[in-house]
Amino acid sequence: MTIKEIAKIANVSQATVSLALNNRPGVSDDTRNKIIQIANQYGYIKKNNSRTKKQNILFIKYIGSGVAIEQNGDFIARIIDSIEESASNLNYNITIKNIIAKEFDTTIKFMSFDEYEGIIFLGTEADTKDIIYLRKNVKIPIVAVDNIFGNYDIDTVLMDNYGGIDKAIKHLTSLGHRKIGYIDSTLRFENFNNRTEAYHKSLSKYRLEKNQSILYVDPSLEGAYMDTIKYLKKGIKGEITAFVAANDTIAIGAVKALREFGIKIPAEVSIIGFDDIPFCSMLDKTLTTIKVDKEGIGSLAVNLLDNKINYSFDATAKILVTTELIKRESTSKPI
Repeated sequence: MTIKEIAKIANVSQATVSLALNNRPGVSDDTRNKIIQIANQYGYIKKNNSRTKKQNILFIKYIGSGVAIEQNGDFIARIIDSIEESASNLNYNITIKNIIAKEFDTTIKFMSFDEYEGIIFLGTEADTKDIIYLRKNVKIPIVAVDNIFGNYDIDTVLMDNYGGIDKAIKHLTSLGHRKIGYIDSTLRFENFNNRTEAYHKSLSKYRLEKNQSILYVDPSLEGAYMDTIKYLKKGIKGEITAFVAANDTIAIGAVKALREFGIKIPAEVSIIGFDDIPFCSMLDKTLTTIKVDKEGIGSLAVNLLDNKINYSFDATAKILVTTELIKRESTSKPI
């Protein structure tokens, strides 16, 4: 008797069965009692129901260019901290392994995965072909974080990039801004691609001019500052009164450049970042941004992997963690 079979008999989803059998919230009392009765009737024995021996999870930190990970170190660190805490609560040990992109296939080919129950894969900078290679060559459950990997059959947990950008544009339009530019990354990662696409969709949604200024800058703090300086020297197209940046690091670099050119934040130009890194609240004009629940991402990833390992949860899940607009001093009504 498996969770899949119990779900079929009870006419509910496998996730509902898992929640009921593990005494987790999200299931009505009637449904929970019905599922437990079926499980008892058919002699279901939950795997590792009395798990006393710690099991092992491998955390793979995929490093491409390294820029997104290094420049957003606090963001990544808080996800990892949450993963370690959630894993410990479920009696797992976590082993962290860094693998650089150019050595990925070779490293995976010669690694032994016998001691691990599952893998959490940090996909911030990952190429889709690499996680597909991992899936084909490793026969234990895998959950990726910080990359949706398109329509591929890969379990993922990440922030809602589209919803976050929409909240930023909505906030600016509510203040009266109609000419809203975007500060994008010259390096392309999946999250940046999603946010760029969301920006264009939001322009249409709020009936804003589509031919707005887009600045392409290096996603490092110094790089964003230097590249924004170059745009300011040439002159920025249109009478832009606000910018949304692809992340906080880019936003902070751009703010420094704008202020050097005598442009007042937010009196002359409002700006919004994305991620809510600690430095946002340390600027002279604190940065309005989109907050991402890093702890939620880590916890959900561990719980999803636990279901894959222990409870025969077969369906592929792509979980989007909602974002929150944090209003600070870098946005105001346009002059």
